[in-house]
Amino acid sequence: MTTIDILEKIIVPLIAAGIGAILAFRYQNTLELKREKRQILQVLMMYRNAGANELDWIKALNAVDVVFHDEKNIRALLHTFFSQTEKHIIQNQQYWQTYNQMLLEMARSIGYKDVTLQDIRDFYAPEALKWHYPLKSEQTEPKDAAVTSDVLPNT
Repeated sequence: MTTIDILEKIIVPLIAAGIGAILAFRYQNTLELKREKRQILQVLMMYRNAGANELDWIKALNAVDVVFHDEKNIRALLHTFFSQTEKHIIQNQQYWQTYNQMLLEMARSIGYKDVTLQDIRDFYAPEALKWHYPLKSEQTEPKDAAVTSDVLPNT
């Protein structure tokens, strides 16, 4: 077996397989990061009218630093949002503009080029749902309940 045969049959296929594996790994990594970015944006958009009442929203905000680690502008807007929601300055409502701007920057970094700030500001939160699904504090207990949570039956 000559040196050329060794190159053709062993070394070239190994190098090609190695390059293919590296490219596949990088593609998979990029795809996964983009998927995570989309997921965070979706959660933040879904709860943009509910905000701090939702645990998923809080988790998504806390993940922005890691998932958008390469986006300095988004991270800066996130930390500005955090500082604007501190107890002593939250009343000025400035944090909503920062939050909306952060969502817009996130959408653009993911590839949603047609999303506008107006799209982000508009959300669906009908008042009729308050009538249809009253708060738990406004609901009454069923009158025919045999056992309540604080009374155990005799056994």
